[in-house]
Amino acid sequence: MKEVVEILVVDDEQAICETLTWLLEKEGFSVTSVMDFETAADTIKKGDFAIYFIDLILPGGNGINLIKLIKGLHKKGVIIIITGYPNIPTLVDSIRFDTYDYIKKPINKENLLKIVNQALSQT
Repeated sequence: MKEVVEILVVDDEQAICETLTWLLEKEGFSVTSVMDFETAADTIKKGDFAIYFIDLILPGGNGINLIKLIKGLHKKGVIIIITGYPNIPTLVDSIRFDTYDYIKKPINKENLLKIVNQALSQT
C-alpha cells in the first residue's frame, strides 16, 4: 500500500488554502492548511510533513520565521515559498534557507503539481 504524503499549506488567503487543498487532495495527498503564523507554528511543532508550502506574509508573523522554525526542529520536509509579493530580499532568504522553490501567486495548477512531484522524487 502506498504511503500517504502529508503536505502543510500556510497562507493567509482562504481561497489559496482551499484551492491548494482541493488540487493536492485530488492527487491523493493529505493536506493540512492553516491561515496564520501562530497556528502554523503549533502545527509544525506537532507534526512532520513531506512538503511545506509557506506564504511569506501572515497574520501574526512571517514565513521566514516559520522556515527558521522548520529548519531549527530538523524537519526533513521540502519547503516551497509562495508569495504574492516576490522581491530580491525574500528570494535571497529562500536560497539562504535552502528552500526547494519560490512560487509567485497566482499559482499555476500544472506548475504546482510538477513542482510537488519533482520535490518528492528527490527526497
